Amino acid sequence: MFDLLKKKTSVKKIAKFLNYDYKGKDFDVFSPCSLSNIKNNSILFYTDIINYKFNLKDNIDYDLKKLSNFKNIVIIIPKNMKKNFSVPTIPSDNPRLDFQRVVLKYFSVSKFKPNIHKTAIIEKNTSIGSDVYIGSNCFIGNGVKIGNRTKILSNTVIYGDTIIGSDCVISSNTTIGSEGFGFSFNEDDFVHFAHLGSIVIGSDVWIGSNCTIERAQLDETFIGDHVKIDDLVHIAHNVIIGNFSQITGGTVISGRAKIGEGCWISPNSTIDNGCEIGDNCIVGISCLIRKNFPKNSVIVGNPGKILRKNTKV
Repeated sequence: MFDLLKKKTSVKKIAKFLNYDYKGKDFDVFSPCSLSNIKNNSILFYTDIINYKFNLKDNIDYDLKKLSNFKNIVIIIPKNMKKNFSVPTIPSDNPRLDFQRVVLKYFSVSKFKPNIHKTAIIEKNTSIGSDVYIGSNCFIGNGVKIGNRTKILSNTVIYGDTIIGSDCVISSNTTIGSEGFGFSFNEDDFVHFAHLGSIVIGSDVWIGSNCTIERAQLDETFIGDHVKIDDLVHIAHNVIIGNFSQITGGTVISGRAKIGEGCWISPNSTIDNGCEIGDNCIVGISCLIRKNFPKNSVIVGNPGKILRKNTKV
């Protein structure tokens, strides 16, 4: 959702923004870069942790010796790191987070400005907030309510009885508010369970591309504030997801399941009908949840079981 902004910014200015004391050489950097593709006059970061909340380790080892082959680079590193670097460093409590803050502040610009594309279809009785972006070929159905500054990208479909908060991002080709998969067998045919409920999505929610979020059968499908949902995620009818949880790619959350606040659901996980996961849980890669789990659980396997308690939070 952003374009690279090439902008000359001094190292001391960046350190001041991060509220860190920097006493090294001052020079200008022009762009961010990664340890896999280092460039002169750039800023980068190093940490062996990819998720500070749950203390999840990175799987890649980087050759830090090659930093000395480049000019005018500065690297954000962990405060407690004892290794000596051949280039200027900015010590940080969370290098990944601080690097992201620097990129957003100095080196990126939003790709999508407030606008409703001429090919978007907006039905009657909708409520669209201020400074909203709706991309090409979107469909917004009757009764949909969209909060301020929310961005809805191309080819997204949102049906009625859906409320979306402010400052959300909904990526391309996602469908929100469709009928759920509810059928009962009647001797020689299936009878569909008409979905008559609603969807409520909080503020500052990110929903990736090619996701499906189903309307509740009778009550409400609920996604809390600050929830982040990756691409290719399916969320069935009447699911409840608590604030600040993250749902990664390929996850399937079946009907009436409940996920607490601050959880991390790893790729390709499946959560069965009606199962509940407490606050601050980690669900491991390709895990199958077939029962309820208490808060602060680290859950792995098929079927899922508790590996240990999460003492980090």
